[in-house]
Amino acid sequence: MSDDDDAGVPVGSALTDDALRSAVDAAPDGFLIVDEGGTIVFVNPMAEQLFEYAREELLGESVDRLVPLSVRPSHAAYRAAYAAHPHTRAMGSGLELRGLRRSGTEFPVEISLSPLQSRRRKLVVAIVRDVSERHQAEKELERMHADLVLVEERERIARDLHDTVIQRLFAVGLSLQAVLTRLGVHAVADRLNEAIDNVDDTIRDLRSAIFALHSRRPGGAGLRDDVLTVAQEVARALGFEPEVAFDGPIDSAATDAMQEHLVATLREALSNVAKHAHATQVAVEVTVEERDLVLRIADNGRGMGDQPGVGNGLANMRERALALGGRCEVAPAKSGGTTIVWRVPIGGGQKPAPQ
Repeated sequence: MSDDDDAGVPVGSALTDDALRSAVDAAPDGFLIVDEGGTIVFVNPMAEQLFEYAREELLGESVDRLVPLSVRPSHAAYRAAYAAHPHTRAMGSGLELRGLRRSGTEFPVEISLSPLQSRRRKLVVAIVRDVSERHQAEKELERMHADLVLVEERERIARDLHDTVIQRLFAVGLSLQAVLTRLGVHAVADRLNEAIDNVDDTIRDLRSAIFALHSRRPGGAGLRDDVLTVAQEVARALGFEPEVAFDGPIDSAATDAMQEHLVATLREALSNVAKHAHATQVAVEVTVEERDLVLRIADNGRGMGDQPGVGNGLANMRERALALGGRCEVAPAKSGGTTIVWRVPIGGGQKPAPQ
């Protein structure tokens, strides 16, 4: 490639071979040719597109215009060093480079450099490639790797809890039951029964935690997370935080539709308790029982009287259960207050949620 005329756009005019010029114009990467002073003397259409400038706006301008403000001083030094020792630098040389668009946005680039000797001066051919998509893919791979490491760690913790902690607690419970059969002192027996119940509750909580570790979806909120969030949200209106318990693999059992309906039902029920029940305690339990996902909400409020309410709230709860092929039952609690049992079959229908 020769330079016949230094006036105007000499290199552009030198590209007289139609086939060569067509190839450069059709290239998927940006092509720029810069002189020793850093002045742009040629750009192809892709360079215009990458940097959001028209050709006329770039020709005769300093190439520093296309780099972020923060690196312009050092970029001028790099250009001077390259001019002193010109050499071919390939793409992917390990440098973290960024370009600056006309809009002011920065984007990651790879740039190859090649010296070009014309008749009258030294030039540099720069090929610019936008690597934004590749960087995004690399970040996604890093995130997926981190998720995989997290899942593996959760699996390890779950195994340790199941194989060690639960087995030891189970053994303690059996030992206490064996001692209990030999005791005749009622006070001591009552204390042992209480201890056994506590061990059983602890085992259930650990099993629930193990299910959560196995089934939690990386990067997303599962049913457990949503239930806990609703309980925390309603705590201010209630004046206290509800007791929440889980049992079984609820996250893996619940479809998106089941999760949506259950969370909406819980929010509706707790809102009703806060408005009408004057309760001081509320227990929320989400369990997997055989082939059903079950939500139980029990409060110790003033109850519903002889005629259960038929407002929109209860109607919506029942409609949400029916939409999934289940049912919702509302009844007075034995110790006062109200109990709601919302039950849907696992793998039930997925009709639109009522508004």
